[in-house]
Amino acid sequence: MKKRLFSIFVAMGMIISALSIESDFVPATTAYAEKEASSGVIIDDEYLIPDGLGYFTYYVVVATNNTGSDIAISADFLAKDKTGVVLRRVNDYSDAVKNGQQFILYGQFSQESIRKAASFEYDYTIAPTDKCAYSQVSVNAQKNGHLVELSATNYSKYDIQGVGVRTIFLKNGKPIAFDTVNIADLGTTFRSGSTNYQVVGMNVSDYDDVVVTYTSVSNIPLPSDT
Repeated sequence: MKKRLFSIFVAMGMIISALSIESDFVPATTAYAEKEASSGVIIDDEYLIPDGLGYFTYYVVVATNNTGSDIAISADFLAKDKTGVVLRRVNDYSDAVKNGQQFILYGQFSQESIRKAASFEYDYTIAPTDKCAYSQVSVNAQKNGHLVELSATNYSKYDIQGVGVRTIFLKNGKPIAFDTVNIADLGTTFRSGSTNYQVVGMNVSDYDDVVVTYTSVSNIPLPSDT
């Protein structure tokens, strides 16, 4: 159930390899979570992506939910120095990932906090959920100048908690930037039948492809979501 949008670009298969580090700022190694094999969360790609402005580096994990059920997932991302001391710990989560869906989790580190980083690690926990609204919404993307315009529609008869969109920008197959946005009517409320818009890529200009994933969670159980 991987959804790769932005069809005006040439479609890609698997993005790069099982492990990719892209950074001019942080010489580092990366450690996978040991839970991957037993949990059914498959890691497709990992990247370290500087923001281009010198403020942040994003540790971006592209994964697929092959657990057999919809899940909520929470991940801790750690930056360590060469002695193993934790320099910074950050967290990201998704309250609802559809079974079979590709999704993105990320850790945002300030450049100042990881100047002495020698390695990055992550660990995650998962739990089943019946509030996944992934099948209740549609998301479309198109290029307008250097921006990517996103539109989302809530086809559910219920309000949901917005649509969390995460985008990797690529040049010649390599990730060069990362952006994220939430699409909703007001705050995190996305009303039934509503269509809303956002843009990503404000600080990105030279790219030739994008990977877009999204998640959405309902306020109530949705046992019939397929």
